[in-house]
Amino acid sequence: MNHATLSARRPFWHLGAIALVAALLGTTPAHAEQPVDPMGPNAAVSFVDHLTDVPTDLAYMQAHKIPMMIFFHASYCGYCVAVDNEFIIPMRLDPKYKNRLLIRRVQVDADTKYIGIDGKKHDYPYLANKLHVRGVPYILFLAPDGSRITSIQGTAMDYYGYYLNQDIDLATDCAQHPKQKKCDGSADGPGL
Repeated sequence: MNHATLSARRPFWHLGAIALVAALLGTTPAHAEQPVDPMGPNAAVSFVDHLTDVPTDLAYMQAHKIPMMIFFHASYCGYCVAVDNEFIIPMRLDPKYKNRLLIRRVQVDADTKYIGIDGKKHDYPYLANKLHVRGVPYILFLAPDGSRITSIQGTAMDYYGYYLNQDIDLATDCAQHPKQKKCDGSADGPGL
């Protein structure tokens, strides 16, 4: 191989090495990695979780036009366990609910802190008081703007599934079309 041939091949060798390094790093020289959309499919917002970050949840709800269902319960509440076992856990496992709403859990007697709409950390009893939750089990549906849509208090177990599905349908419709009169649940208490 003469010197002219070696010099002509060297730039291609360097490009191959750069391409190999870029492939190992997960990017190519021509296309830098795009930032991850915080509301996209890789978002850190899970379908069912404990309430920990209201601003993030609200942003996700607004981007996807879905409501939030908050299940207020307590460690001492046997009815809460029954609602959880018969309704909430099956919903968690049913994919038909996954893209319709966010489900958040709030154990009112826990020491858990969450980030409120004001950006400050609060405990769950503060949230329950703010939302006028006076007993458990209590399920509250919120619109993407944090306003109250409807709620279920108590445990009429024979009808609970019916009321729960009716309220999920209402909350889903209200998240999509918020200006309807039926979407204003403020008479039952405040929203976030």
